[in-house]
Amino acid sequence: MTLTAYNDRQDLPITIGSYVPYASEMIALARHGQAFRTRELLQRIVTGEQQRIRQEQMAWRLCGAVVGACLGLGDGFQANDVFLGMGMSALAGLSHECLSDDDRRFLENCQSLWAIGPHSPVELMARLGPARSRVILYAEGWGSPLIFDHHQGARGDYLVPLETTQAVACGFQEPASLAVLQRHYSPGELSELQRQLYPNAAAAIAIQQIAPVIRSVALQQDPHAAALLNGTEPVLISAQHQTLFGYRVPIPVHSDF
Repeated sequence: MTLTAYNDRQDLPITIGSYVPYASEMIALARHGQAFRTRELLQRIVTGEQQRIRQEQMAWRLCGAVVGACLGLGDGFQANDVFLGMGMSALAGLSHECLSDDDRRFLENCQSLWAIGPHSPVELMARLGPARSRVILYAEGWGSPLIFDHHQGARGDYLVPLETTQAVACGFQEPASLAVLQRHYSPGELSELQRQLYPNAAAAIAIQQIAPVIRSVALQQDPHAAALLNGTEPVLISAQHQTLFGYRVPIPVHSDF
């Protein structure tokens, strides 16, 4: 599925036609799909990397003791302590501003700063405000409906499309970052992580208003309504003198967006 990116100066697509493929599957995904778990991922990586560094330190010290004994060097080789990085309390804020320089450097060294860096869910919510709901939209040419987050903050209202973590998150595009993930996740766990929902921040849409409408209005005016109204709330979205029907569902309790 290819997503067309829209920015503040482009128009929203207008829906035409009557058949919406994969409507029921997308509604189920919007209502129940698991969003990317940033905190859980960082805790796994930080704990694992700290343990790996400690083990490497121990190996160096053991090696130094052997070398020292062989060469008669008394206490033997003493490796310099390696900075063990951030503690779990530093994950509470999950933002660049809340991390010390040492914490940030630690995440950079273990190729994991992407999880809270630009275009990450954490950075996106700090910039555009929290996600209020998920909205399903459909336009001809998309192949299937798309799921968006509705973000609301000081900058106004935005719709941000959700894709899979594997497709969007840069940690899965960069070999060094992917190698770290593979070190701390089993193949099955990594496959599950890749299927989680992740915001495509580059395709955010600025909107002027999103307001509920009664079902009968949606059924009369949107040819796609019959396929998309199952368990959803119809909304009318206004953006740059154009309107589009969307279908809103609450964010599931297990997800932040």
